[in-house]
Amino acid sequence: MSFTPNLLSLKNFLGSSPKKAPAGLFKVTVVAFEDNCSLNCGLRFAELLKRSNLFDVTFFNEPFSKNFLNLQSRNFFDFIDRSNKILASTQADIVIWGYEEDGKIRLNFQVDNQYVIPNNLSFSLFDSLFIPLNYLTDINNFSESLLLLIYGVIVAAVTPVTNEQKQRRPQILNDIISLLSADKSPKDISKEFMPYIMNMLGKIYLSNTRDDLSVQDIKIIQNLFESALNSKQYMRLPIYYGCIYNNLGQLFETAFHQNKHNSAFYLKSAIANYQTAQKNLNRNYPYDYGLIAYHLALLYFEYWKYKADLQALRDAVAQLREAEKVYSFVQFPLSWCHIEELLGNYLTALGMQTQSNELMQLAIEAYKNRQKIFTQKTNPTVWANVQEKIGNIFYLLGKQNNDDQLMEEARNYFNSALEIYTELEMKADIKNVNRALLKIRNYLG
Repeated sequence: MSFTPNLLSLKNFLGSSPKKAPAGLFKVTVVAFEDNCSLNCGLRFAELLKRSNLFDVTFFNEPFSKNFLNLQSRNFFDFIDRSNKILASTQADIVIWGYEEDGKIRLNFQVDNQYVIPNNLSFSLFDSLFIPLNYLTDINNFSESLLLLIYGVIVAAVTPVTNEQKQRRPQILNDIISLLSADKSPKDISKEFMPYIMNMLGKIYLSNTRDDLSVQDIKIIQNLFESALNSKQYMRLPIYYGCIYNNLGQLFETAFHQNKHNSAFYLKSAIANYQTAQKNLNRNYPYDYGLIAYHLALLYFEYWKYKADLQALRDAVAQLREAEKVYSFVQFPLSWCHIEELLGNYLTALGMQTQSNELMQLAIEAYKNRQKIFTQKTNPTVWANVQEKIGNIFYLLGKQNNDDQLMEEARNYFNSALEIYTELEMKADIKNVNRALLKIRNYLG
């Protein structure tokens, strides 16, 4: 499906004839809208999406309480968990919720593993798109450009799984961006909807360019997000513009990793925007708060490496501790395990910088936490790697405190790792551990 705006109209694209796109490229579940009226808006919206062969659409209307769809109720665990169950039962790539607020329909989009880490670019569940309620009273009068935007949001939010999705997604997003950019038709939508629209445009553009972000792309996407913030007086809740600051943080974090010339500027900008996002998406919104804390921790650690700023290293540890409160062992075992590994790394660095035995012991505890999941029996190589890291901490403590007993402890940990590496014939790892054991022998004499 490749075309230019001059060759294909919005209407033709929205129809997506079978010749242009395979049927059901993305599986979408629309949940019955809780709009307190008898307009059947959810069903109408599902019918609207079914017009495109890009989507295989399911309308989900099983009876259950949807009171938690009011974002001010703060039952976010219900929101996430309910959607995860619907995603699983309908085998969808994305679930779309709708809720009526003050004569508008608020759309929210949820995908599988939306808040799992490690995490790159993601949609917050609160990245909302508001549309006029009257657009769904007669779907034949639905704004074509707004519908195209919704198509783009769906495609941008989904993490491609099938080879066909991976291959076609970039071209689909390119075509949507091109058509939206070329659309000069009069818009009948009022200004109060614009910040949400501009935010979603930025999300689509960022999702499309994330792997090859040029300086020009950065400027365009930054302008879209900042244009949304310039109209934030139309946003009812701080979480909505918190999401935009979060998206700016994602933009500059991606720019920092890809653009070497302005890396310091992008790093500082990413931190500043995530900080503002975290103030608005605070602990009352735990998933977003924890995910932002995770990203801030990574960036603070980078800032410490860049500037040798010890406070930045302390901030990195503090933000990981905040993320750890959200990503619990019970609910997010693999995410929790990833955080424990980072804590081990960061606490070791901080302990060395401050010559703190206590911090080094905390690093050991964090590493040992990983072994609650990666056991010697189920994941011997990961288990052995943790043993090696703990051995290294005991070695550093032994040198720092001139303590032979700590050196012996280090040797025990290195030897336990060596046994696994030898059994699995991991030559490079065997060499590294033997080198560490030699240093201990030389120290002990």
